[in-house]
Parts: sequence; structure tokens; C-alpha cells
Amino acid sequence: NNYSEYQVQGNHSKLFGWMPFARMLFRTVFHLLVLWRTSEGFHIPSYLSAGGSALTASTADRMSTTSARTIVDQSTLTLLEHININVPSHEHVLPFYYDLLGCGMDPRKASNLLPNAPKKTIWANCGASQFHLPYGSVAQRIPGHIGLLYNSLDGLKERLETHGKICKNFEIGSDNGREFIRLVDHYNNVFYCRQDSLTDRRAVEEQWMQPIISPENTEFPPDMVQRFGRDCSECRGIDYVEFLCPVGTAERIALFYESVFDATTSVVESRGIPVAVVALGNVDEHGRADQSLLFRETSEPLPPYDGHHVAMYVGESVADFERAFANAITAGIVWVNPRFNDQAHDLAGARKWKQFRFKNIIDMETGETVFELEHEMRSIDHEAWPGTRVVGEQ
Repeated sequence: NNYSEYQVQGNHSKLFGWMPFARMLFRTVFHLLVLWRTSEGFHIPSYLSAGGSALTASTADRMSTTSARTIVDQSTLTLLEHININVPSHEHVLPFYYDLLGCGMDPRKASNLLPNAPKKTIWANCGASQFHLPYGSVAQRIPGHIGLLYNSLDGLKERLETHGKICKNFEIGSDNGREFIRLVDHYNNVFYCRQDSLTDRRAVEEQWMQPIISPENTEFPPDMVQRFGRDCSECRGIDYVEFLCPVGTAERIALFYESVFDATTSVVESRGIPVAVVALGNVDEHGRADQSLLFRETSEPLPPYDGHHVAMYVGESVADFERAFANAITAGIVWVNPRFNDQAHDLAGARKWKQFRFKNIIDMETGETVFELEHEMRSIDHEAWPGTRVVGEQ
């Protein structure tokens, strides 16, 4: 029951725009949305159920190397840029992320590999996205799994023959005809790697690539360049992150993202289990988003939240970012992580740091926290933005 291509409803109707609103309106919108979803029905992705759906693309369509996308919607969440996971040492993450997964070493943090470096954080880059891997005495774990994109799985299969012991275990299989490689790292984080021929996605577009150490790099020692230097990352990007969440929360999580950030969302069923789909980037006529956050309900006990976080860009302008911050203030969710310098308590702080954080995903009717996940919400004016800067934005 692990799938990458969850889909959101095409031609998605926004129930409200970016204007700030009061909690009383949240309650009204909550009930309206429930009624709207009930009458509209859910857009069931192909291969989530045995019979598939006439509303979705066929497997042949999805795997066609010449398939072109018709964009019908654009989520206000622009790009899932990084996943931050604490690691106790470099011993296991260097061979896993770079030698096995095929990520690139970000030159902005590569000096942390040098002897006596004051900090140990490294960034493993794949396409437009990254894994931030700072030091932490206790390893963090995503309660679910991470979906990765590749042009081909052949290279990964070859590396598994020689580097298979790098991960705890791996499995090569298929879900309704689409091949995957499932990897479990030393710290029990789970990755599903799949081939994807759709190149017009922000996660894999060439102009959105994060920088990596090239074979011609002269800034770092030759042995470092020899090991990590490459022209591009073989892993082409983060497709999605799936989080396991408590029973009865998928609808409320989808409503939260739609209410506070006006994001394109949907709730689908996978073998009778509700899954909230939060789109990032463009959404095509088949409901496929550039990237997704997925929240799959489970009755199994979930571990306490351990502080891992995701970072994403919001909107297409600084004005969009500031409206998102205003909505987050209204919802009462803005939060400051004492671990980091970006202390964005108010709009002045958000403007200074060009980002803000929140941790609690709340029920829009009651204010109750239904899921914990730190979000680092960035403006496209942030200095780390990998896309094209908007002329005139400050």
C-alpha cells in the first residue's frame, strides 16, 4: 500500500482566496467543505484500488516518454525544498545518500566534512530538493516514507549489488506494474525510489537544480572531489513524503492546508484507508502534482514527534508570502524553534528572515492539534530559492 502518484482533483475549486479571515469563518468553511466534498466525490488515483478509475491516466499514459502535461491548477505551496533529519554521525549517511542514492554534495556545507569543522551539517542534493542532515545525538525518523524520482533505476540496482550493505534492507518490487526499490537506511527511514519519465516537473527541471560539487571543483581537497564530484545528481528529486497520521485526521489535515495556505488538496482512499493529498507546484489534468505531502491514516500506535521538519516555498511573490504569514498569525500557529536563528514572531521577523515556522496542524473548527510537523515556510525572495527570481521583488 505504498504509492507515489496520489492525485488531487483537477480544476480544483478554491473555496476562498488569500485574504486573512477569523476563526469563526473557519468553522463555517469547515462545514461547507465537508458538504462540497460529499457532493463532489473523491478523485480516485489509478492503481490505488483494484479497478482503478476512469477519471485518471492509464499506466501506459503515465510511463510514456512523450507524455505532455496540461497544467490546470497551481498550488500556493510552490516547492518542497528540503527534509531535515538529525543524524548522530556521518558514518552511515555519507555512503547511503551519496554512494547509494546518488545525491550530490552541496558545496555550501561541504566544508563541514573537513577535519575539526565546527559544525557537522551536510546537505545531500537531488534535483531542486535537498536532505539537510545536521548532527543530533538521537537520530530522527520520518513516520512513513519518502518517495524519490529517477530517470532510470538501473544505476541504483547496480549500486545495490556492491553497496547493498549500506542500507538495513532493500526490496525490488512493483505496485500494479510500476517498479519500485524500497530502501531502509541505518536509522530506519524508508525510501521508495521510482522511475518517472515526466521531466516538466519543478522537482526535476534543470533550471531548478540545487548546486553540487562538480568533478572540476578546485575549492575542496582532491580526495573529497574525487568521491563526491559529479555533473548532476542521479536522484532527480523528492516526489513526495508520506506521513502516517491518526485515524480520523486526514480530512482535517487537508482542510488545514486549504484554509491557512489556500493549497490545492484532496482526500482519496487507498484500499479503504483515507489519505490526505497536499499538492506542491503545478497540477496537471490527471491530478498529478509536481510534489506532494501525503497523510495516510493508521490505527497503529505512532511514535512521539521527534523534531524532523520539512521546508517549502509559498506563493509566487513576496506579497503571497506575507499573506500566508498573516493567515498563519490569524490561525494562531506561528511558532519559533529555539534551535534556529530565524526568530520570526511577527511580520517584521518574517520579512527579516524571509521565512517563518509552524509546528501544529490544527482542526479548523476546534483549534485542537491533530498532527505535529515542523514546517519552514519560505518566501521566493529567500536567498536559497532555487528558481528564477521575480524582477522587482525585494
